[in-house]
Amino acid sequence: MNPRSRLAWLLPLSTLVAFNALACSSDSSGEVAANPDSGAGQEGGAGAGSDAGLKDADAAHLDAPGIEADAPHVDAAPPVGDLSPLIRIDHFGWRTADNKVAVVLNATAGLAVELRRAVDSSTAGSFTAGSVQVDEDSGDSYAPVDFSSVTEPGEFYLLIPSLGARSYPFRIADDVYNIVGAASVKAYYYQRCNHDKALPYASDVLGGFPGIGGQWVDGACHMTDSSAKAGPGSDDHGALDVHGGWHDAGDYQKTLWGRGVPEMLFAMEINPGAWTDGQLNTPESANGIPDLLDEVAWELDFYVRMQRPDGHFMSSTKGHAATVTSPPSASDEERVYFDCTSPNGGEWSGGGVTLGAATANGTMSVAHAAIVYRAIGQNALADKYQQAALAGWGWLNGYTAANEGERRGKAAAAAAVYRMDPTQASAKALVEAFDWSGWDGMLPYSATPSESVIAAGAWHVLANAAASTTLKDTIKTAVGQALVDTAFTQQGAYGGMFGDSSNGWDYSWGSNRSQSQYGANLMMAVHFGALGSHSQQDVVVLAEKHFHYMTGLNPLNMVYLTNMAAYGGEHSSFQIYHGWFSYTAGDGDHGNAQYNGKPASVVEPLYPYYPDDSQTSTFGPAPGIIPGGPNYYYSATYTIPNKNYPAYAYRDFSVGCGWDGSQCTAASWEITEPMQAYQGPFVLLASFMMHAN
Repeated sequence: MNPRSRLAWLLPLSTLVAFNALACSSDSSGEVAANPDSGAGQEGGAGAGSDAGLKDADAAHLDAPGIEADAPHVDAAPPVGDLSPLIRIDHFGWRTADNKVAVVLNATAGLAVELRRAVDSSTAGSFTAGSVQVDEDSGDSYAPVDFSSVTEPGEFYLLIPSLGARSYPFRIADDVYNIVGAASVKAYYYQRCNHDKALPYASDVLGGFPGIGGQWVDGACHMTDSSAKAGPGSDDHGALDVHGGWHDAGDYQKTLWGRGVPEMLFAMEINPGAWTDGQLNTPESANGIPDLLDEVAWELDFYVRMQRPDGHFMSSTKGHAATVTSPPSASDEERVYFDCTSPNGGEWSGGGVTLGAATANGTMSVAHAAIVYRAIGQNALADKYQQAALAGWGWLNGYTAANEGERRGKAAAAAAVYRMDPTQASAKALVEAFDWSGWDGMLPYSATPSESVIAAGAWHVLANAAASTTLKDTIKTAVGQALVDTAFTQQGAYGGMFGDSSNGWDYSWGSNRSQSQYGANLMMAVHFGALGSHSQQDVVVLAEKHFHYMTGLNPLNMVYLTNMAAYGGEHSSFQIYHGWFSYTAGDGDHGNAQYNGKPASVVEPLYPYYPDDSQTSTFGPAPGIIPGGPNYYYSATYTIPNKNYPAYAYRDFSVGCGWDGSQCTAASWEITEPMQAYQGPFVLLASFMMHAN
């Protein structure tokens, strides 16, 4: 599809006619020059003064593996109908053999829907909408449209002839999700602390997609981390080198909790074919190690530096009451470490992590890493991580957990250590004594498929050749009840989680983590044969619905990854609460003009998703970052349309506090702030959807 055709997809028919008449001319190469008034090449964007941004996005979308080589050279016919928000799809598409179900809002049963080929608008299939249903999480009245019978690869759109309404274009191809998974891991690169982001790496060139000119360049930040001092209340060990690791979230701290490492390691271990060396265009590419593991090592080596000689891990490295500014390299924070519970409040952010929680997370992560890196022949790294894991377990084994969170973390760490080294009798004993059958007291009433810590421990036991069959059978039964059967009680139009108009439940702060965790846990359950009372096919289909929710088939019709326009996802998140990508030092503003908002070169007629959130920028935020997600319990005063239904409790905005003299009126961090704990579960879920390279 050439650039002119891309505009046909994203503009109404009336606008397209005017564009064709007034705005287009072709040179000998076939490139199209856009009318400056059309919005296709606004000044300041990657395609300033031309339609280069659209042209590159189109070429990227169709030149990716899995699309026929001649497809980009076909001058596609204009699509039939106008782009409509009534048709909800996965904005990237489906694999050829997938269950393919779109959602049509306010439809009637039997409504005629056609699948049209993008290349010539010919009909690939005719379908009728199913029975009308109401989705509990969103209140949407909808009818499903099942077009699973189509396995033909290519570019398509759905059309409702009676309404003249069509969907966004999407692909059917077995590798359609490879770029989504790659972008979600590449997002970690932009969160690296103490590392520069330089071209050619800090751009949207990725996975065979040439990008649309986006770049996120910065020097190394917070370089005093290599000689950090003790924070107030911490044991003082003098100056310590605690460089490396990722910024936790939208701020610049580094805490040993909720980092996404276990999920990323499982993604590599369970689906190794999805991850290759050179895949992510990072500085370590072409070193013989899959790029995903290079990225994880940046974090793991920070963990090792945070470990004390007695084996425990310190809780955090952060700054206090500093000028947090954009980009990170401009921050003047005085950084300190905490060998105590991480502080919270008093202008310290992200606190409350205990030494017990930090050591459980650190020990589980490095033990798992020892297994994964050894499996690919990286024995030196594996030895380093194994030594750290054994030291961590030595401390943790003698530590009395203070609460259920620490107890579960300790059990998960024991499971990873026991798997790494079956001779560790104390780890084995704790694993065998843990209440797996009751899911640590959460069965039958309070278990949720969004649970991650007990689940990680369960996967380690099920993957451990030394664990007894009896123990594994007990865990499989519990997984089937806690993670699988429970998920089916909540299934709806868009996957479904605990939550309705009376209570948000799983749609709380960071609900996109829960959404991805539901799907990832279901896929892991299938992998280990823990299906509860359901068939493997049914469990896979439900897991896929949670993935599709994240990639656009949701009540907001929005891709819950940032700035995916370069890869075919124009209707994505363009604003997040983030120190680099939204901060300008002006409280209550909408962020900086370079990174906050839709890139000016991206044509997206349904943007903004709420009138007050219309923001454009030069590059937008870095691609692939998972924002927090709908939050039914949002506590500030900004309008959230239809918030009484939890799946709608979201806005694409980045305003910080918005202080009115007595309270924060905006607090976008409750909705759009990303966190590494949200990113990891999506990476794991995506790994099951990716086509082996």
